[in-house]
Amino acid sequence: MIWVIDKIKTRLVLDEAGRLLDIPIQVEVEYGLDGTRVQTSSASKKIYFNRPALLKECPGRTAAELDRLVDEAVRRAIESHFSTRGYLFEEV
Repeated sequence: MIWVIDKIKTRLVLDEAGRLLDIPIQVEVEYGLDGTRVQTSSASKKIYFNRPALLKECPGRTAAELDRLVDEAVRRAIESHFSTRGYLFEEV
């Protein structure tokens, strides 16, 4: 088994009061890789985005709702990242 750290860049696009907000998100995923199987039990992720600016730009949404939307975008990006490489995995 080897340890891998991948940096993934993705975006979240929100329609906020008739204008599109394009939020860049960077994710750092660390995991053990055994052949093509990702060891999800020891996997971790760090999510980087400008949360204060996002909260300011989206006054009609709660912080919890915005965090959920960011988490969904990150989950899709990680799934795509692993699928593209042919890795077997469960959600991180």
